Amino acid sequence: MRIPALATKFVNDTSASYWFVPSCMVLCAVILSFIAEQIDVWFSASDLAGYLPLVDTQPTGARAILSTIAGSIIGVAGVTFSVAMVAVSFASANFGPRLIGNFMRDRGNQLTLGVFIGTFVYALLILRTVRASDESVDAFVPHFSVLVAVVLALASVGMLIYYIHHVPETINVGNIAAGLGRDLHHGINELFPDRDELLDATAAYGWVETADENAATKIHSTISGYIQTLDEAQLSDFADENDLKIIVRHVPGNFVTPADNVMSVWGDKQLDDAAIGNLLDTFALGDERTKYQNVAFVAEQLVEIIARAMSPGINDPYTAVTCLNWLRSGLEDFAFKESQSLQPEGNERVFVQPMSFVTLLSLICGGARQHVAQNGMVTLHMLSVLESVAAALPIGPRLDAVLDEYSRLYLSSQTVLNDPSEIEAIKARKSEYDKKLKSKGLGGTP
Repeated sequence: MRIPALATKFVNDTSASYWFVPSCMVLCAVILSFIAEQIDVWFSASDLAGYLPLVDTQPTGARAILSTIAGSIIGVAGVTFSVAMVAVSFASANFGPRLIGNFMRDRGNQLTLGVFIGTFVYALLILRTVRASDESVDAFVPHFSVLVAVVLALASVGMLIYYIHHVPETINVGNIAAGLGRDLHHGINELFPDRDELLDATAAYGWVETADENAATKIHSTISGYIQTLDEAQLSDFADENDLKIIVRHVPGNFVTPADNVMSVWGDKQLDDAAIGNLLDTFALGDERTKYQNVAFVAEQLVEIIARAMSPGINDPYTAVTCLNWLRSGLEDFAFKESQSLQPEGNERVFVQPMSFVTLLSLICGGARQHVAQNGMVTLHMLSVLESVAAALPIGPRLDAVLDEYSRLYLSSQTVLNDPSEIEAIKARKSEYDKKLKSKGLGGTP
C-alpha cells in the first residue's frame, strides 16, 4: 500500500517531534494502570501471598510509596526536560540551528521523557484506588499495582543513569558528524537504489530533450514553502493512467512560490482542475527543509559544522577534519552508486532530475573552500580527501570536476594563508599529486 505525499510528510514530521513517543508511552501507562487495577480486583491479597512482595502493605504505606514515586519522578522529569533544552541550545549555538531536528528525533531523549512521565501518570492513577476502611467500605490496597509502580520507578532510575550518559554523547561533535554521515549514506541509497538491471537513461528519457515547453501545461504551486516530499510512484501511476509525460522542475529541498512552475505536463487533452489537484497532491510542502529525499541538506549540515569550526572565535580544525572524513565517505559512495545506476528512479513518462555527483561535489567544496583554506592542516586534509575521491573515479566529467575543485582549493589557500611553511607544504603536496597523475597518463590538475 502506497503512502501519499502528505501522509509521508505527516509521518516524517511526527518522527521528528519530541512529543509523539512520550505521548504514546503515557497512553500505555494509562492502559497498564487499568489492567493492573483489574488484576488486584480479581485477586485478593491472600491469593497473591507467596507470589508477590509488598502484599502486607497497608493503605497508609501504599499511599506513601505511590506519592513518593509520583512526586520524585515528576521532579526528575522537569530536570530532564531542562537538560534537553540546554543540550539543544548548545548544539544550535555551536553546530548550527538546522541540527535541532536531529536532537528532537533522538529516540534516547524521547524514551527517557516517556518513561518518566509514564511512571508519574501510572503512580497517580493507582494512588486514587487506595482506600482505608471505614464504616461504609472495606480497605483496598492494590498490591500488584503498587509492585508495578515500584518496578517502573526502578526502571526510571535506570533511564536516568542512561540519560546522564546519553546527553554528552548526543552533543559530542564526533557523534553528530557520524550521524550526519550515516544520514548521507542512507539518502544516497534512497536516491540510487540497487536494481537488478540497468537501463540507458538516454534511451528512456530521449523525449525530454525534444519536448516543446510551449506546448506543455505548467503546474504551479498553490502555496509557498519548501518541498519536503515528492511521491514519484504516485506521479508515475497518474501519468500511466492518463497517458501523460511529465518533467518535474522542482525537487525536495527547493523553495517554491505560486509563481513557480513545479512541473511541466504533456498530454493529448487539457487537464481539468481535478487532474491538476491530483498532480499537486504528489508534493508536500513545509516551512523548512528536511533530510528526507534531500541529500544536499545533509551534506550542507556537515559543511555548516566545518564553517563554524573554522570561524575565528572557535578555530577547531579537528572538527573540520572529522566532517571532511564523513563527506569523503559520502562522495565515494555517491560516485559508486551513480556509476551503477544509469536511470533515475521512476518510469519513462516522468522525469525527475536527480542530484548528480558533480552538483553535490560543487555544493560541498563551494561551501567549505573559503573556510578550509584558512588553515594549512585542514587544507592538506581536504586535498587528500579529493585525491581519494578522484582515485575512485574513471576518466570523465566527474574526475575533471574533482581535479578542478582540487585546483580551486589550492589557489584559495595560496591567497589566504600567511604561514610560509604551510604554503610550501601545500605546494609540495600539489606538485607530488600532479606527478602521480601524469604517471597515469593524465594531464595533472588544472
